[in-house]
Amino acid sequence: MDFDGNQQQNNYAVEVSGWDMSETFFVEKTSLAWAQDGMKEISLRHPVREGCVIFVRLMQPVATADNYPIACQAVKVMEQAADGRSSVQLTQLRPRAFFKDTARETNFSAIKVA
Repeated sequence: MDFDGNQQQNNYAVEVSGWDMSETFFVEKTSLAWAQDGMKEISLRHPVREGCVIFVRLMQPVATADNYPIACQAVKVMEQAADGRSSVQLTQLRPRAFFKDTARETNFSAIKVA
């Protein structure tokens, strides 16, 4: 599963997990709204902080090998609504390259020191 793409507003059933503001691990089923501009938003009962990492897994009727959680970052957390839920805007996190890989890509050459 990858969240990148150009669709109109689509909603997907997802399972969300992570640590809430009281540092308690949670798992919650909700829906992911994915707008045409790429913005992703979920609604959570568990309060989370902006900047925290949340794992999102697409709920599928049949389990497949590629149905693994995607790491996302909460970029904006709205105030709790009357129903106790907060809207959270997400961005997908990407793995960072190791220094040796980035150095190789930029043709980094070692400097000799006496």
